[in-house]
Amino acid sequence: MNLKDLLYFNHLAHTLSFTATAEHFYVSQPSISMAIKRLENELDTILIDRKRIHKKLSLTETGDILYRYSHQILKSVEQAEEEIHDFKHQIVYFGFLPTIGGYFMSRLLPHLEKFSSSMKFIEEESSDTMLELVKTGKVPIAIIGSDEPTFNDNSLIQIPLKQEDMALWVSKSNPLSTKKIISPTDCKEDVFISLEKGYMHHRIFDDWVRSHHLNSIQTIYTKEIQTALSIASSTNMIAFLSDILVREHPGLTKVALEQPPQIYISLIVNKKIHQANTFQTEFNQTIIDLTKDFGKPFKVE
Repeated sequence: MNLKDLLYFNHLAHTLSFTATAEHFYVSQPSISMAIKRLENELDTILIDRKRIHKKLSLTETGDILYRYSHQILKSVEQAEEEIHDFKHQIVYFGFLPTIGGYFMSRLLPHLEKFSSSMKFIEEESSDTMLELVKTGKVPIAIIGSDEPTFNDNSLIQIPLKQEDMALWVSKSNPLSTKKIISPTDCKEDVFISLEKGYMHHRIFDDWVRSHHLNSIQTIYTKEIQTALSIASSTNMIAFLSDILVREHPGLTKVALEQPPQIYISLIVNKKIHQANTFQTEFNQTIIDLTKDFGKPFKVE
């Protein structure tokens, strides 16, 4: 089966227009018609209902079947081409969160000169999203945060890196800024700003609110960490974040919480990809070896 014919058919089945398909591929309409005819001859079936009583094209039942499988076939070919390209050029991928990942990169990059010309970062703002990308094999290795110390997933290699307390961050003019540590009830009348759903910090914040029966507190949610920091530093709102996201901020003061929830930062590696590509495997192992020397990681039970 000619892949170009299948590509033409896939687009035609989607648009139901010979004109639109021909224009999309910069070919003549007869070229599209010939491609469909070749497929029909090869499969010994009719794929397109060409009866004039129809106002527009439609797929036959066998056309529907081929259309359904054409997505899988073309996607598999695309993935194979990408993997072959990566193998030939020794491309390696590393899942990178600008916030959490950025904290470690200054320590990693000086030791990765061998891979510097072939390393590509896959950037995501959400640890939850990055975890799914690693689990599904779309990203081979990444540094992420979690509200749980372990993932209990046999498809992953996990290297614990760092454990942090969640804390409150307030402006220097906020009355809470003079306190070293506070209880949850000390701030039940305040307005919080937190990251929205889809972010690990939102889940930790939500659990903390429920566990301390603070469901009535007012909360504003944002997608951007810098937005949360900016609002907290210029108002009396409280940002609920971990140190690694804030680090040093001239307009904010950290206030510790009694019995704070934890954030666990880990290096995770997809085991199957770890064993598939020799250059990616070497890169993964280099990262694993480097991160084993990072401080005192939390203990994985």
